[in-house]
Amino acid sequence: MRKFFVTTFALAAMLCLATSSMALEKKSALASDRADDWNAGATCRISYYNICTGWVWVWSGFGDGGRVGTVFNSCCAAPAQAQLLQTSIFVATSAPSGYGFTGTIAVHNTDANDCPVGAPIASQPLLPTSVFQISLWGGVPVPNEFVVVVTMEENQGLPNPGSIGTDHPAAGPTGPQACGTCYPATRVNHSFAYGSAASPVCPGSTFNDGICDSQLFWDADLACGVGVESSTWGQIKGLYR
Repeated sequence: MRKFFVTTFALAAMLCLATSSMALEKKSALASDRADDWNAGATCRISYYNICTGWVWVWSGFGDGGRVGTVFNSCCAAPAQAQLLQTSIFVATSAPSGYGFTGTIAVHNTDANDCPVGAPIASQPLLPTSVFQISLWGGVPVPNEFVVVVTMEENQGLPNPGSIGTDHPAAGPTGPQACGTCYPATRVNHSFAYGSAASPVCPGSTFNDGICDSQLFWDADLACGVGVESSTWGQIKGLYR
């Protein structure tokens, strides 16, 4: 059973990211249930968030070219080849079309600092318009560790109204603290802000809410194929002698 959000906002606050001067706004949002049982068979879903207390943070104010991402580790057992089927991100506030707010979502390799490196493995435009923004990738092969990066766009200084969600380690307006209760305070961080396209930040900044690092409410769905090695035609013919 997965969760989705309703836009009932209960709290507004300002917070600076842990290692960056970029100031983001965050709001608490209440969560409610939804069923999502499409994936079955040789597929798996990767998620790092935990919304056990029913509250999430909604972040905005990324600026022009602001980049955020989640580093995913493959859920396919070796030697299976992981193929990315789709990703989904929670969008609390959509961005209207026709105003230059169309950004990008891209899949990258990572370096030792969990930062995106090199040309994208795959990329497509992104204009957040729905609660769960689904991006289909068609089974593009991905390494055992990869990062999905969203780049926000603004138009001539007009702020992008789009906002995204993370889980809520701190106590919510009506709920207990999640960090140290639902999951350990030593939980490994997978979500980062990478500065902007013009001024990249590496290592990335965390979405720390004053208690623990929050994780982006993002999913990645993989298909797990069987890995193969190249062989010569002579070796292949030899199998049938």
